Amino acid sequence: MNNIDSFKAFVKANPSFATFIKNGEMTWQKFYELYDMYGEDDKVWNQFKHVNNTPTISDIINMAKNIDMNKLGDGINSLSKAVGLFSELFSGNDNKDTYKPRAIYRRFDD
Repeated sequence: MNNIDSFKAFVKANPSFATFIKNGEMTWQKFYELYDMYGEDDKVWNQFKHVNNTPTISDIINMAKNIDMNKLGDGINSLSKAVGLFSELFSGNDNKDTYKPRAIYRRFDD
C-alpha cells in the first residue's frame, strides 16, 4: 500500500478531520503534508482527532433559523405535484372506460 492509500485509510479512521476542512481551518493538502512528515502516531494529531462532531441543540436551532420557508414551501409543493403526476400515470384506472361513443346515425338533439 502506498503512502496516499495509507493516508486515505487514516482519514477514514478519523472522520473528525472533515470538520476542520468544512470550517476552512485546514485543507486535505495540509493534512497530507503533516501525515507525510510525522506519520500516524505523532502527537500532532491529538488536536484534530478528538473533536465533537455531534450537533448540539443550539446548532440545530441555528440551522432551523437559516431555513427559507418560501423555498421549503416551493419544494414541498413541487414534490406534491410530482407525486400526484406519478400516481395518475401509474394508477390502474384508465379513462378509456368512461368514454361512450354515440351512434353514428343519431344526431345531437335526438
